[in-house]
Amino acid sequence: MNNLKEKLSNLASDQPSDWKAKAKYRRENREWLKKSAAIAVRVLDALKAQNLSQKELAERMNISPQQISKIVKGQENLTLETISNLEIALGIQIIDENANPGGALFKKKKPAT
Repeated sequence: MNNLKEKLSNLASDQPSDWKAKAKYRRENREWLKKSAAIAVRVLDALKAQNLSQKELAERMNISPQQISKIVKGQENLTLETISNLEIALGIQIIDENANPGGALFKKKKPAT
């Protein structure tokens, strides 16, 4: 029993957990996080379809590979400029600027038939 307590004690962190703060952040930012995740999926799909690496996309956009990594994790608050640069670099449309007022801003993928 003491061995188990020692193992658990060794695993426990001295720092208090910040799970509550992270959960609050996700709840407060839910809407843009969902959009960021949707953009990440579109970017990953385009990279796969074009057989491109994240590094190659970073070179096309003249940004760091670390920034691309953040984008494809789907938790980055992207600017319109960055979204536009992604569209240009990948030759895809992420934002549908012809959307009806109150309609979908992001272009939905067509279901596979």
